[in-house]
Amino acid sequence: MFKKFSSGLLIIILIVLLAIYVIVRFAGTKERTFRDKVLSFDPSSVTQILINNTGKETVDLQLSGGKWIVVTKGKEYPADSNIVTGILKQLGDLPTKRYAGKGSDAWKKYELTDSAATLVTLRSSGKTVAELYVGKFSYNMPKDQQMQQQYRQQQGDMTTYVRIPKEDDVYAVDGFLKMNFNREASAFRNRYLVNVTANDVTRITDEGNGARKVIEQQNGKWVMNGMPADSAKVVRFRSTLSKLAGSKFLDDAVLPTTPAYSIIIEGNNFSPITLNAYPVADTNINYIITSSANPGAFFNGKDGGLFGKIWKFGEF
Repeated sequence: MFKKFSSGLLIIILIVLLAIYVIVRFAGTKERTFRDKVLSFDPSSVTQILINNTGKETVDLQLSGGKWIVVTKGKEYPADSNIVTGILKQLGDLPTKRYAGKGSDAWKKYELTDSAATLVTLRSSGKTVAELYVGKFSYNMPKDQQMQQQYRQQQGDMTTYVRIPKEDDVYAVDGFLKMNFNREASAFRNRYLVNVTANDVTRITDEGNGARKVIEQQNGKWVMNGMPADSAKVVRFRSTLSKLAGSKFLDDAVLPTTPAYSIIIEGNNFSPITLNAYPVADTNINYIITSSANPGAFFNGKDGGLFGKIWKFGEF
């Protein structure tokens, strides 16, 4: 009787233990597989972003003195704060679209092996707070092509596959993450020569080639050297200058001693900004353009027609 009781009790205990194991095993799998967000970190705490693309220089973004900088080839340059803010916002709110698989086969399929993926590392005061491998991107056109033609703003299904280092699982998320990360260090630099509100600009002074020209508002009207100017053209010119960005950096350029052209932009809510154009013999450049608002940045004056966008005083 005792033996029978013991055997029955043992069987019950084994069944209970097996049930507990199954519950724990599957509950744990479900939690890992169907997480709501891929990453969990405080974007405001991040002080460094490292982006490692295979075959390219590691992009090193650092928060220094309250401003983001790009550290590359032993030099520091101002970063585009909008790009950095966008990265942190995107990674900080990255919902899981679906579970895509696990293990080495899934890593290869979705370009998430160590050698194929882009590794993004977020640090806070030297300590890693989050890491993410960014892999394959896929795009599916909308099923209803007729509706797409009727509503041009409709987008297709954009999906990026990601995984967390030291974890097996692969997740699908919305968007084209590689567009943000798979770039050279220069793509993260501040390209703006001027970045102010157009209506704040009240005075533009050209001091090129010894001929001083001043465009300003007098009694609500635009004048140049005291004479009426074409207001529509001035407003367009002011709009162009207020959000002026360069296309190509010239980091190894040597500036001539004196600029051939200078423009001073003045107004409300910003310090005066000086743009200089230095002539060079290279016909692929013509002028090296600098801005007091972006110190240390030299821009190709010919690329993107930068020089021609700035020195247009003959039109007014």
